[in-house]
Amino acid sequence: MSQCSPAQYALPHDPELRTAAGKALTFTISLYARNGAIVLKMDQDGQEAQDYIAITEDTMVEIVLKGDQLFFSKAFDAITMKDANLGAFYGNLEYDGYDEKLDRYKIVRFVARFNKGGKFGTTHAFNVNIDLLQKSRRGPRWIGMSIDPDIKNPPPKLN
Repeated sequence: MSQCSPAQYALPHDPELRTAAGKALTFTISLYARNGAIVLKMDQDGQEAQDYIAITEDTMVEIVLKGDQLFFSKAFDAITMKDANLGAFYGNLEYDGYDEKLDRYKIVRFVARFNKGGKFGTTHAFNVNIDLLQKSRRGPRWIGMSIDPDIKNPPPKLN
């Protein structure tokens, strides 16, 4: 049996990107139980039933993890891209929402440069690398996982 590791490319640090972000958006990832089932919900604030990040101009993207068990990865960058050539569009990852007791973060931000002239609905795949907290009598146990939302840059043309 062969195994293939998913590609993970770090977001570059680019001082020019820092000044590029004109607007801000929040993308929330939630994990909870409903009727005996685990629910993973992803939403861009202000966009009903949209499970991707829509970039319509240069933007500061904030990703917030909701739920007592979700934290950004300690072993890997919280956000990684699946294509090494996307560094011109995304960068300057920063962390916030630090939980001192668990030594983990709940919020990250990065800059997304608008893909001016790009084809509508262009998908840029990225990873949200998380640690899932499993509480036990011996202390916290962490399970590393990657969540696979998409960035649409530019988003599809909606009529």
